[in-house]
Amino acid sequence: MRGRWALIAVGVLALAVARPLAAPRAAQEEAARGRTDYLRYCASCHGTTGDGRGPVASVLRRPPADLRRLGERYGTPLPSDRIVAFIDGRERVAAHGERDMPVWGERFDSIEINGRTPDEAVRERLTALLAYLRTIQRRGE
Repeated sequence: MRGRWALIAVGVLALAVARPLAAPRAAQEEAARGRTDYLRYCASCHGTTGDGRGPVASVLRRPPADLRRLGERYGTPLPSDRIVAFIDGRERVAAHGERDMPVWGERFDSIEINGRTPDEAVRERLTALLAYLRTIQRRGE
């Protein structure tokens, strides 16, 4: 009987340790997917580090934002709906002024992801981009 309780205790302890480890791993994987899209679609303007100094930046009418400083402007953690809506661009966000950035929601809408509906696919990509942007925020500088 005593061995059975010890085995149950070990199982409960293993579950208690495994759950917290699974969440960060999933978040890291999502941020990694976001980084892949960031480097493919955003880095030409915003730079590979997010500093706003990509190779195309010098020819743009307005310089791209330093994405490492979004937390200073919008707070931390970054407000998901606000940042995702701005990247998506299909709904005009009046507070952001003129839109110089491509409307990524429309562009991502044309890229199928594992048989998901276009809206699901767009939301997944934008959420992953947000996860990546959270990893590059400067803290207290």
